[in-house]
Amino acid sequence: MAGGLRWVAAAVILTAGLPSVCEAASPARPRPEGGIALQTIVDMESTARLLAIMLDSGRSVINENQALFDNPKLSEKGFTPEVFEKQLAAMFRVRAGLDLADLDASHVPVSAKKWLKELVLVSKQVVKESQPDINQLAVQSKLIPAVFGARVASRFSERTGVRMKQTTLAPRNPANAPDPIERSALELFAATDYPREKVISEVTATSGTLRLMFPLYMTRQCLDCHGEPKGTTDKTGYPREGQRLGDNAGAISVIIPISQ
Repeated sequence: MAGGLRWVAAAVILTAGLPSVCEAASPARPRPEGGIALQTIVDMESTARLLAIMLDSGRSVINENQALFDNPKLSEKGFTPEVFEKQLAAMFRVRAGLDLADLDASHVPVSAKKWLKELVLVSKQVVKESQPDINQLAVQSKLIPAVFGARVASRFSERTGVRMKQTTLAPRNPANAPDPIERSALELFAATDYPREKVISEVTATSGTLRLMFPLYMTRQCLDCHGEPKGTTDKTGYPREGQRLGDNAGAISVIIPISQ
């Protein structure tokens, strides 16, 4: 925990939550070392937060359709990329207050508009390629939120250079293990007194990056695999962790290269 506190204390921009997407930069916020323009930092913070919300919205759509995917009586579930996109747009509108159909007219950074469109495209491609997992018979679907999120994040990172990653303190997939900075933030998120949904962001001038950690929480659907009884096997073959509704479920890590 001490390491986490050092990171937060050293962060150039710390989170009393990010500014809203349309909020102008506050003149009281410090200008970081290295000459990176304050407006650039504000724009990248907003962009990173929106990307995290978009990825988690896609995960939530997949989560809410698990009963459909697991229905052994249907060989065609009807969950096409177009159906997914409609549900994703509705989820994102509620969570971010933005209409994807009118994104170009919204007051968000240009970088956010470009990368959000790309993230939607990548997400639809993953759903298209996952049709065999969705339309399987007699077995439970392998397309779960963590699998969807990992596939989308990996492909999006390859195509844009913006690194996105799902991570947690006790990952089932070793590829999701946190690095030291991510671990520090996750330890803060896991504290019972940490403000819910408060992100952590940091700008490092020497490496020219903005890092943002977006906390995730256990939903009722998540508990099907991660809840009680602890130690029993879930549908993916892993032992349940015994977590409860609202517990921290890790975070989405976003790293964006920035320039002065």
